[in-house]
Amino acid sequence: MAKKPVALDGLLNTESRPTDTGIPQRGTGEGTQQKKAKRDGEKRLTLALDGDTYRRLRLHAAQTDQTHQTILETALTEYLKSVDA
Repeated sequence: MAKKPVALDGLLNTESRPTDTGIPQRGTGEGTQQKKAKRDGEKRLTLALDGDTYRRLRLHAAQTDQTHQTILETALTEYLKSVDA
């Protein structure tokens, strides 16, 4: 007794578009973040902070409308100027 072949014709709807949920989907090109181009000579650094310091950094960044990158880079530049003097 041969089994009847399974028909999957009704599972795919090729006639309509997916419902727009307002949430960007990966790979669609819409809403995907693009990496910023590196500055000449830019190097990457990973930094670990204790929870309280990180929280204070986040609050300061939000209050001053700055990025963590800008705050830390400015602070480090000022520190290095002070020790080089």
